Amino acid sequence: MKELRIPLRAVLYREDDHWIAHCLELDLLGDGANPAEAVQMMVQAILTQIESCRKHEAAHALFTPAEGKYFEMFAAGKDVVVDEIVPSLKERLGDPVRIESLEARQYSDPVDAADSDLLCTL
Repeated sequence: MKELRIPLRAVLYREDDHWIAHCLELDLLGDGANPAEAVQMMVQAILTQIESCRKHEAAHALFTPAEGKYFEMFAAGKDVVVDEIVPSLKERLGDPVRIESLEARQYSDPVDAADSDLLCTL
């Protein structure tokens, strides 16, 4: 597998009573009772996908972007700190695949303005 350096973006949003973390470049999801739990589940999905692509030498299967509406939600979201996640991803992946960065934003529907203070620090 070629060396890959991957910057990732994720949007966090509420769906019913739980949180979703959605990786835009890979169209992978994690969910949980809070944003931090959702991000952790998303990270596990990312690791599983990368390992599978590595095992089957199928880098082309790694990149399946999310639907446009999720990119729009990301663009309208508020920044969320997830800096601690990237070093753990780097340690667990090793070469040839490297996650260079993970930028996350929380999207709150205007109806859910009361949740705007729920930004997480992971």
